[in-house]
Amino acid sequence: MKQLVKAIATFTFVILCFSQCKNNGNSKTTVPLPVMSKADGEKITEREISIWEFSKTKQFDKLRAILADDYIGYFSSGNMLPSDVINLLSKTTFTDYHLSNIKVKPVANDVAIIYYDVLQDVTGADGVKWIPKVSASSVYVKRNGVWYAVFYQEMPQG
Repeated sequence: MKQLVKAIATFTFVILCFSQCKNNGNSKTTVPLPVMSKADGEKITEREISIWEFSKTKQFDKLRAILADDYIGYFSSGNMLPSDVINLLSKTTFTDYHLSNIKVKPVANDVAIIYYDVLQDVTGADGVKWIPKVSASSVYVKRNGVWYAVFYQEMPQG
């Protein structure tokens, strides 16, 4: 009998929880989506393109200024902190790059994802060419009025 009472109580609790949900069959959120100013979108795009240019021209002090202290680059070879990224890039031959299909998606008032396609001509210190076509994305956070890259990831294009 105790088990039956416990099962009924649990069932009632679950039904009450579900009854509090306001799901009308539409999976869209009722919370307003974040809106980003055109200027912020342009600033993020400018900073992301600058990362590529500073990598190519080996202006690592300028590159480091865009990367947040808590930045993580997520690569197939593992996670990289800003110092790891700069160390790796200092040993590469960065001949050329081209970014296309650039999109910026706000995810919160001070957080956005930029994603795009990359055509790159880069050779590592070991003499091996990097994958020429990748899809890349970065997460930017606005701190004290400045947009900083906090995360980067890329994957090969099929």
